[in-house]
Amino acid sequence: MGRIKVIMDPGQREEYINMLLELDGLSHIKEDPLQAYTPISLTSTPEELKDILKSRQSALKSVLGKAGIKVYDPGTSKDYNPDLNLEAEPYEVYNNDSARVLGSRFFSGHMLVPSTGQGNEAEKAKFYNRISVTLMDKKVRVSRMQPIRAIYLQYENFGEQANDFAKVFEFLKGFDPGMGFNDEIPVLLGFEKSGKHIVDLEETVYREFPDLQYKYDGNTPILKLRAENPELFYELR
Repeated sequence: MGRIKVIMDPGQREEYINMLLELDGLSHIKEDPLQAYTPISLTSTPEELKDILKSRQSALKSVLGKAGIKVYDPGTSKDYNPDLNLEAEPYEVYNNDSARVLGSRFFSGHMLVPSTGQGNEAEKAKFYNRISVTLMDKKVRVSRMQPIRAIYLQYENFGEQANDFAKVFEFLKGFDPGMGFNDEIPVLLGFEKSGKHIVDLEETVYREFPDLQYKYDGNTPILKLRAENPELFYELR
């Protein structure tokens, strides 16, 4: 562990978030420390992969439930799910999903396909200082464009390792989030609820659960998707 510098403690965090909520017109939103937003890719995901993503989403929801954390799953929303409602305006979807992210202390989902389904939401989670936990399949390489101040974990088989991940979320419930630096690196800070310890939360999770630490490997294959209707580009008509 390097030298921890606190930029924003839980008290300062509350003031900061209230200001952001006011600027976004969302001052009525209240953060639930025992709720998670679980993003999922649906819009451009091939049909043959959707059931796989939904199955892993279901497993994640079960993991969070074991840790005593409630879940909002945008994939089950009849009003804003892109597979169920194509009439909702973009601003409606953005405002609804933003409010759901900001009403949750935790932000956690699988990153599996090139269109992750969580880009905007992940940035919201970062700026609003949520405890963000992104889950990687060890056998699938994804983009290296990943938000800072987040925790990245990997697995061989998520279903078989479910209990390990439940322990991670149970562990994380013992901290209030903040922001700061570990030496010169911007990090998600954890303020221990039962004491006065202040930690780099990502580093601490990796130390407590070393087998789950995500490690980027450029030789791992990336999932390749094929366009079914390239004629939408006028150059190919």
